Amino acid sequence: MKRIFSLLTALFLLAAMLPAAASIYDPDAYPMYVKTPDGKQLNMREEPDPNARVLTKIPYGAEVTVYPDILGMVWNHVQYGMYNGYVKTEFLTDRQPKPFITPTPKPTAKPTPKPTPTATPSPAELIAREIQAARSLGLVPQGMLSEGNVTWQELDGLLTNAVRLKSKNPAAIRSHVYLTLEEYQAASAGAQFNIVLRGVAAAEMYGALIDMGDENPRQDHFHDPYIADADDIGLAQGYAGVVTTDDSSDWRQLPMLDMVITVLDHADTTSGNPVMSIDAEHLFFPTHPLTRTDAILGVYRLHRSFHTGIGTVLVTHTRQANLRAEPSMKATIVGKADPGNVYEVVGIPTNGWYQIMLPNGTTVFIAAGMVSFTMN
Repeated sequence: MKRIFSLLTALFLLAAMLPAAASIYDPDAYPMYVKTPDGKQLNMREEPDPNARVLTKIPYGAEVTVYPDILGMVWNHVQYGMYNGYVKTEFLTDRQPKPFITPTPKPTAKPTPKPTPTATPSPAELIAREIQAARSLGLVPQGMLSEGNVTWQELDGLLTNAVRLKSKNPAAIRSHVYLTLEEYQAASAGAQFNIVLRGVAAAEMYGALIDMGDENPRQDHFHDPYIADADDIGLAQGYAGVVTTDDSSDWRQLPMLDMVITVLDHADTTSGNPVMSIDAEHLFFPTHPLTRTDAILGVYRLHRSFHTGIGTVLVTHTRQANLRAEPSMKATIVGKADPGNVYEVVGIPTNGWYQIMLPNGTTVFIAAGMVSFTMN
């Protein structure tokens, strides 16, 4: 009797060591197979709850016995080996799945690089570019600053350089001068000694147009939107001490109003920027001083407002370009041209070469591959 009792005790202890519901016989059970989308093992849980304890992990493709418990559409009660528990219905299939093959990862598509948008230069940057171009062209007198008000001497130097470049004569001087330095100093330019007023500066530019070869500086202004502050222009002409005479052949005795409007109507043929500016109300303020920046920009645009020569070249290469004595790669190198420099073209002697004029008036040759050409 004691032997039978001991045997029963051992069986109870062994049963206690097995998982809960380790094996259930049900004649209605049926086989199914584990099929996870990633080929990994499937968790069997103690309860039909995603947070329940995991009893074991079932390998991909393994057969399980499914009990016909009514658990809804999400969970199945299954037997696997000595374990029974619950697995997600979506990971079971009634056919033995093929061995899982890890898919070859698709190469990461490289995004098509978007072109970097070109930043729109600010007005200050555009002005700085024009001033640099004027210096490169040789218009700005040596050592002239861009700040402060321009003097008569500086404006005269700017206009003289423009005349020399346009006429291709390094020794040319201005013959159409509205006020000589002595007359200007005597007039005191509206009681502001040695500061060129905008009205007087416009008259000096009008004379420079004649010297540069503009055959008809006075244009038809019938549709000009400019609102002429004629009284102030008359005042500027009075300060200059020049009297208007209708029947005079002296260009200086033209009404300053005509000269101002003529200059205002001139513009850089490339950029369209006017030679001299007016304010938002289309007023010119001819008795106001002229800044050095306004003077440099004005003369640069005046010089580009009409063309008499062949054109200009811009050095576009990233390194200095050789200047040669003849249009040949074997010719003597007589100088260098920095990137960004602009030169007047005085001739095209042969294909692949331009004859250009330097600021000192000498002419040299530059290879076409180093520059871009703009025809006048």
